[in-house]
Amino acid sequence: MDTCSMPSACSQDEATEQCRLTELSRYAMTQDHSDPSLDLITNLAIQFMGADIGGISIVYQSQIWLPSRVGLAPLHVPRAGSLCTWAVASGGDWFEVDDALHDVRFKDNALVAHEPHYRHYAAATLKGARGYILGTFWMMWRAPGLCADDKKLLLQGLAKMVMETLEMRYCNDVTGMSNRKVFLHHLQLGLERSEQPHVMVGYVDLISFRQFNDMFGRDAGNEVLRVAGERLTAWAGPSNLVAHLGGDKFAFALFGEHQVQSDYLERLTNDLSAPFTLARGGTQAMHARIGVEHHDLPYRGAAATLLDAADTAASSISSAHMRTTVKEFGAELLAKSRLLYELQGALAGDIRHGALVAHYQPQVNYAEGRLIGMEALVRWQHPARGLVSPGSFIAVAESSDKIYQVDLQVLEHVCRDMRAWLDAGLPDLPVSLNFSRRSLLHPDVIGDLQRLLTLYGIPGRLLEFEVTESLLVETPELLSPRVAEFRAMGIRIAIDDFGTGYSNLDAINSFSFDRLKVDRQFVHGVASNKRVAGLFRLIQGIAEVFDVELVCEGLELEEDRAWLAERGSHCVQGWYFSPARTPRDIAAILAAVKARGADAPPLSLDELRALFR
Repeated sequence: MDTCSMPSACSQDEATEQCRLTELSRYAMTQDHSDPSLDLITNLAIQFMGADIGGISIVYQSQIWLPSRVGLAPLHVPRAGSLCTWAVASGGDWFEVDDALHDVRFKDNALVAHEPHYRHYAAATLKGARGYILGTFWMMWRAPGLCADDKKLLLQGLAKMVMETLEMRYCNDVTGMSNRKVFLHHLQLGLERSEQPHVMVGYVDLISFRQFNDMFGRDAGNEVLRVAGERLTAWAGPSNLVAHLGGDKFAFALFGEHQVQSDYLERLTNDLSAPFTLARGGTQAMHARIGVEHHDLPYRGAAATLLDAADTAASSISSAHMRTTVKEFGAELLAKSRLLYELQGALAGDIRHGALVAHYQPQVNYAEGRLIGMEALVRWQHPARGLVSPGSFIAVAESSDKIYQVDLQVLEHVCRDMRAWLDAGLPDLPVSLNFSRRSLLHPDVIGDLQRLLTLYGIPGRLLEFEVTESLLVETPELLSPRVAEFRAMGIRIAIDDFGTGYSNLDAINSFSFDRLKVDRQFVHGVASNKRVAGLFRLIQGIAEVFDVELVCEGLELEEDRAWLAERGSHCVQGWYFSPARTPRDIAAILAAVKARGADAPPLSLDELRALFR
């Protein structure tokens, strides 16, 4: 029996424990189901170590969250009397108890005290990026015993994979800061529970970061992001929230007095604008657009609404200023109303407000040297603003119940364009559309879809609807019968953005689908990032299990394409081959494909890229 004297958790230095809990908050994304990626690692450990049960424990102040547990039902367990609590308190890399049944520390532990009396416990501790122990990767056996050195090394090695998966799931890979999902989770909790009178939510967008990246390289760009994140974190302090939303976007939330927060913002503009030293020598200044939204507490709305408002405020700041600028959302309400008014006019066919158009991004199989499909992407051709990207108006459409009209118009544009291509005798290729949740579940969508397919004479097999992974998890009971209706019409189904949500295998197993689309964040940079590569291989394995085509979105770099090629992943979409193109451009591309003839050999990689020039 392990009789080593271990310090109790309550005797640890309070400051150290508070830092540990602060670090821990980055992973606080409690879900109702186990994480499939983590369960895979847990099952592997149980199999190779011959354990009876196992799991991953994240040890909070009063309870333990188990994002993975095999052989154990509860999602949370009390911290008191837990073996994992003692493992964390030990401060070491390894903690083992050979017979917990005869250890007074664990006499009240339900797993030990009750049948089947698990006795042998072994755990590798999980250390976060800042060195604090956040939890354990543990195994238990009914029989007493001790792990041999090879099993100890195995569990410790897999624990590192667990930590990398947690980092990828809940933290930004470059800065180690909380990602968008974790930020919104904690902001929502703060809105509901904070005793402070006011909250200020901010959205930070670094100006000209893409140009800086192009000029100085990715490593220098990542260093800029890390410096910006460190400055934002130091400015906000430990009692507020900060996050790296991805790319050059950050967020913060401050709880307290309204006037104090407003005064505090001036310091942030100075902190972010301070020059930093480049690794190659010299200094460089970076500026930001900062949008903020204020609200009194308590606030009963959604956290995402406040962040979206701050985003809108930041987006309205001209980057031409080339200085760090702050703007509050209040001034944007009139502009948003104007945008909605113009969008309604465009949807109604009023040419004074322009019109929605569909552009198409090709999808290719470069191993077979052929075009395999296209994704339809909506644009707003505005008479004054030019070609407006969907990021500028889709959120407005969704918040005003106009999104179904937008999606239906895009569908009609697609049917009309496909009819024109077919009438011209051009090759027929499937086109995918990414409908919103509201449109996919709209009561009229089946009737409207059938009407448009009949009107333009388009067979259902030439359409593909993309269903986002998060939508699968949120509404599987509603979505499954709707998907069955689509498939009955011959329409293909793709699961889009896989890996960015819950990666819930139960959800994707609830209905048939044809494609699994890997989100850009698991494709861009995959050749140089071991974490991204590891998660990509897991997603690739899932596609193989379901026997569906894997399509990689966001391919931009040759080194990433070569890495994918080595692993047999040949179906891609992204700027490496082509951006989204106009219907006329697509017609010319299809005409070039037709001119080669049906018996022409497959296009080489260079020929395939040249096809889209």
